[in-house]
Amino acid sequence: MNREFLEQQLQLADKASEVLRLSYQRISKRLPLSIDLQDDLLIELDALTSRFARMSDILIQKVFRAVDAIELVDEGSILDRLNRAEKRSLISSAQQWREIRLLRNQIAHEYVLNDLRELFEQTIANTSELLSTLDRVKQYANSQL
Repeated sequence: MNREFLEQQLQLADKASEVLRLSYQRISKRLPLSIDLQDDLLIELDALTSRFARMSDILIQKVFRAVDAIELVDEGSILDRLNRAEKRSLISSAQQWREIRLLRNQIAHEYVLNDLRELFEQTIANTSELLSTLDRVKQYANSQL
């Protein structure tokens, strides 16, 4: 893989971040979440969680992997990838990103059916980390790669 491939992945992440940011801004205006989650709010929350899951996948599975490939690092596990991203200061905490990955799995596989409020609140709380990570990766790519 080369720098061009990383640029393609960053463009994909940019598009995903635009729609995630839009959903996040809409939801932010409605915080704190009301006790009774009305249908219109549930639709917006569903969009946010879906976009959150997509963005986390793009960063972990595509962008971080592309950075590793350019630096000729063996792929290893997702945890290895997250630890390397933390060492590069691309992410603030590998542990937080493990939790983001678990949250993404809950969203994608609908493991949480009885407490959607907690799922939504965790998604809202972690969205800014995804968005700021993309900025850090772009800075790293421009200065280090």
